Amino acid sequence: MKTAPPITDREQFMSVCYLTPKQLAEKLQVSTVTLWEWRKEGCPYLSLGARSLRYSLPDVVRWLHDRKTASRAV
Repeated sequence: MKTAPPITDREQFMSVCYLTPKQLAEKLQVSTVTLWEWRKEGCPYLSLGARSLRYSLPDVVRWLHDRKTASRAV
């Protein structure tokens, strides 16, 4: 049985689905204004230029989970 070659950084990058603010807001059922507030609080995003942002859904979900966990510890 052959093993698959290791995944390159580029392949890993391309396999992640990056969402626009509108797409993420729809998935999480929040407003794009809420996303803007979350960015100011440290929510991870990718800036593709002055007016173009993308989000990785797994990264945002992890960030939300970490915030929830941290607020319970206080």
